[in-house]
Amino acid sequence: MRITIFVMAAIEQPADDILSQLTEEELPSYEISKKGLYTVYSLKTGERLFKDEKDTWYVCASFKRKTLHEIKYGRQLFPPPYTDIPNEQLPFVKLLQRNHWTPLHAHYDKALCHVIAEVDDIESVSLEFQSRLAHADGADDPQVAHSLHYIESKLNGKRTRFISGWESHSFATITESDEFAQNILIPTSSWLYLLYFEHFLHHDGSIPSDQMMPKLLGNLWASTGNQFPYNKELVQIEKV
Repeated sequence: MRITIFVMAAIEQPADDILSQLTEEELPSYEISKKGLYTVYSLKTGERLFKDEKDTWYVCASFKRKTLHEIKYGRQLFPPPYTDIPNEQLPFVKLLQRNHWTPLHAHYDKALCHVIAEVDDIESVSLEFQSRLAHADGADDPQVAHSLHYIESKLNGKRTRFISGWESHSFATITESDEFAQNILIPTSSWLYLLYFEHFLHHDGSIPSDQMMPKLLGNLWASTGNQFPYNKELVQIEKV
């Protein structure tokens, strides 16, 4: 299993030296239905920065992970006060500190998180482990979700499963398709889905796209909350 996490957080406006290094990327109009809603920038170091129409800035970064412990602490915005974790195990904290990026929401110590797992066979991954991936949980965290909500797609016979976390500000994509992972998921959908997720969480469950897949993801995310209506027929549910 190969695991990559993509994390995103709102930050104060970057300093001028960072702004001068940004390269604007073209965001296909069909991906975001409202023109000018987000502007996408990249840094040579690999991070992406976004600015929304209200001039709020976000940073998105990715990290290779090997264990649930690494996934859990890879999304921290601040060193956790409840345990002593070396800075080397807090890659997003290090990135924020190195670039002098200040998170906007100091009341919540975790970034939005999209966990991507590349596997040979989805059925070989236990439902409990799939749930932990979707919640970005560590191996020592209690199992609080007792059902798995997901949707699936298939490319050339290889399945991809999209799983929603419960109130965790996270979700997971588990795929058997190397073609999908390398050509679509890792380079684009990884961070684009985080943009949709951020908008979903802070704009009454709305998805800023007219495309089918984002709409299905929005319905999936709504199914693990109690704020927004959803179509149960479009979500697969299994007991964990």
